[in-house]
Parts: sequence; structure tokens; C-alpha cells
Amino acid sequence: MLVEPARLAAALGLPPATAVDAEPLAMLPGSPERVTLCPPGAASRAVVVRRDPDAEAAANHAAVLEALTNRRFSFAPRLLAIVDGAAVEECVEGLTALAVVPPLAALEAAVDAIAALHALPLREGLRWELAPSEMLPSSYPLHRLGFAAHEREAAAAAIAAAREALLAGPFGFCHGCLTADRVLFTDAGPRLVGFEAAGHGPQLFDLAAFLVTAGMPPPGREALARRYAANRGLDTGHIAALAGLAEILWGVEHQLGLPRRQVEVLGDDVASEALRLASARVEAALRAPSGGHPAAEAIRAALWPA
Repeated sequence: MLVEPARLAAALGLPPATAVDAEPLAMLPGSPERVTLCPPGAASRAVVVRRDPDAEAAANHAAVLEALTNRRFSFAPRLLAIVDGAAVEECVEGLTALAVVPPLAALEAAVDAIAALHALPLREGLRWELAPSEMLPSSYPLHRLGFAAHEREAAAAAIAAAREALLAGPFGFCHGCLTADRVLFTDAGPRLVGFEAAGHGPQLFDLAAFLVTAGMPPPGREALARRYAANRGLDTGHIAALAGLAEILWGVEHQLGLPRRQVEVLGDDVASEALRLASARVEAALRAPSGGHPAAEAIRAALWPA
């Protein structure tokens, strides 16, 4: 177990004789656990215990989830306790867009949740000391993705234009790693989980990460980006175009980090398959960005000529 059973029971106000049973939610060491607690003579209850093997990530998740719980943010699990650096969360049962094909209404609700997260006047988490210009690279090692020199050179100006356009987009509190596996579709609505990378950042990267890895086609991604903008009172056409640029720059970053993540999930077949599916969806989105921004079209034409 990630935490000692007696300490977990005590943190939740349960008697020492409480029986505790932990079930890992993935196969890798340090994976979150679904823990069932059975106090003598009382109904059992389930919680999720989460502690990233990286101590800074674990502390960030706990701090951000505590801030969201204090603000009664309904689209994230409530933090119940912190035990030995592990976050003890309410257990929410749900599936992700990597496991099922969600109906449009569920995807719309998830986008509403993302917009609500970004609208919070919250200064918590990582990267608040960085300016936006320090968060978006000025160039990418595209040779690592197999692009030849003439392709990289043809795309360079458009990538620089995309970066400048996104620097003028919305920055603020964000999840930081909002791929489809971090959004649970539950009977009570969407729940965002896993806030290890949360903090200051380009908010449209959250939107792009979710929509792309959820497998939405370009018209669907554009429509949901417009919904996000409307929820936040932003110009819908402008944000939809910027979201298409975010798909490209976030997608390139995702694919560049793919080999490392593949090594990290070795031994967990479910996690490996989820990563394979997400990366395939990212590749498809890079070839067909949404939003119609000229820079997005120029990047696509340079890197994937018809």
C-alpha cells in the first residue's frame, strides 16, 4: 500500500480495527490505489490514494486538489486527507475516452468543466514564476520525429507564427496534462483527476490535449473549442483558430516525449495500449488540425504535403 493502513483509517476518523484492502489502479509501482475500508459494525467506504513517485509532483497534486476542494470545485474529486504525502481522495467511478466513445453531451460537459477550471481565480501549483514566453519553446527538435531538413525549414516560419499567436492567447491556472485518461465520465458528470502538473500555463493546451486524445475529428474539435470560448466569454472564432494551433504545438511536444513515456509504462499492458491509442490520435490530429488558422495550414502543408 502507498500508506500504512492504520494511519489511513485514523486520518479518516475510523477506528483502529478497520479492515483495509487496497487494489492498484494500474500495474506500475506507485500507481494510485482504490482502497476499501470496512469499519467494524459499519458500512464500508472506498477512497483513492494517490502519491506520484516524484515527490514534487505528489506534493503539487495534493496542494492543488486541496485548493480545489476548498473552493468546492465540483469537477474534481474532493480531497479527504493527506497521509505521508499521499492524497486521499473521494472515489469516483467512471470511464475515460480511451476506454469508451463518449456521447457528444458528455464531451460538451467535459469542455464545460475545463472552462470552469480555467476560470478559477486560483494561483496554485507550478510555473507561476515563468512568463508565457518561457513556457513555449522557440523551436522543436523535429528531426527526432523523422522530419528531413527541407521539411523542418519549410515549417519553421509557420511554427514561429503559431507560437506568437498562442502567446497572445489565454494563460492562467491549468491542469497541465489533461489527456483523455485524466477526464473521468461518471454518472454525476465529468471529473478531472491527476493534478501533478497543474499550475500556470497555456490554457488552450489543456483543451487541445483532451480533444485530440479523446479522438474527436477536426469539425468536432472546432465546435467544442467554440463552446469552451463561449463559456469563458471569449471570441469563439479566434479561440477556435488558436485551439487548432495548440493542437499542433502541444501534439509535437507530446510526440517528442513519447519514447520516455513508453519506457515508463513498460510492464503495464493497459497503460501501454492507452499510450499507443493516444499517440495515434495525436498523430492524426497533427495531420488534420482544426480551426483553419493559416499558420496551422502552413505547418501541415510543410510537414505532411499532400
